[in-house]
Amino acid sequence: MSLVDIKCPNCGASIQLDNSRESGFCSYCGSKVQIQEAINKIKIDRSCDINNYLHLAKTASEANNGQETYDYANKVLELDSTNAEAWELKMVGIALMPGFNYYEIITAGNKAIEFDSSLELRKRIYMSFLSICSLYFQNACMMLLEDLQTLKVLYDSHCTLDPDNATNNMLNEDSTKDYLINEISQMLTLRFAVPDEEIGQDEDFAEITVEIAKGWIECEQAVNSRYNTYGTYLSDEALNYWKRELEKIKKGLPTKYLTNDINPNRFSTRIENNAPQKQKVVANNEGGCYIATAVYGSYDAPEVMVLRQFRDNSLNKTFLGKCFIKAYYYLSPPVAKKLKNAKRINKLVRFILDKWVKHLQQAFINELYV
Repeated sequence: MSLVDIKCPNCGASIQLDNSRESGFCSYCGSKVQIQEAINKIKIDRSCDINNYLHLAKTASEANNGQETYDYANKVLELDSTNAEAWELKMVGIALMPGFNYYEIITAGNKAIEFDSSLELRKRIYMSFLSICSLYFQNACMMLLEDLQTLKVLYDSHCTLDPDNATNNMLNEDSTKDYLINEISQMLTLRFAVPDEEIGQDEDFAEITVEIAKGWIECEQAVNSRYNTYGTYLSDEALNYWKRELEKIKKGLPTKYLTNDINPNRFSTRIENNAPQKQKVVANNEGGCYIATAVYGSYDAPEVMVLRQFRDNSLNKTFLGKCFIKAYYYLSPPVAKKLKNAKRINKLVRFILDKWVKHLQQAFINELYV
């Protein structure tokens, strides 16, 4: 005896009947049920559900709604785990979501290829892998470069407070750099998910692989520029890693694509001419809040951000405020340096600043709701 899950055509209840028999009875309403007819109806219902979910997933993907694309694709896969279109849509949904997982993208894409061996689908999947990798490198490069001015201000502050350890402190505090370098390296998994022979046989694959190689070089240059901002540069060991990975990226490329644009000589090696030197300190009204940074221990402390906002949005808009800012940046570096190891005074200054920060935060809330 083999039980099968079906729905009663009379009351709609979910029941189990022996599929070796022609008919059975609903345990809820007592109606006679033709088992094969009920099974066929379930298949038709599921087919309708699958088509509806696929349509909804496509609509969501066209609207760039990654979460809904992903959810509807999963609903299809719950009903039919071999549906290649659903696996492809799941891949698209993952790619559209922030902080996506590249391993999940590769898994979903490869599953689609497993259940549909057509050349057209395989090309779509591999183009998706390569395109996502290329686009991520572009975004990562911009993120590495967009806050260099802020880093310079923080580096200058460290040079004032502790010049001997300014560079090391920056290396330890720059979590954005660590995160992006790790993500950039992991993103190469998408490139390596495309077989080298496919890249050698398809011009579209080759062209976008060249863009990935260029993006890899530009990311290294951006990382080095970031290091330059706080007076250092990539080590020879690190540079060799970037070069080795570049050669892996280029594997499979026909000779005509191996141009100077993707030559290892394009990598940055040392400090750029316009990069700041360790001892250089710039103190102006674009700088950091030296005393507040010394007291709270970080340029990015929430309290320091509140004070910077007050400086930029209130003080900097009046004549007297601007005069105060100029005087502050002239006088504060030596004061901040003394505060660094003066724990008792530091505590008192922090107590005063905490009250002022609380007042500014409350004023901001009042502006929002009054």
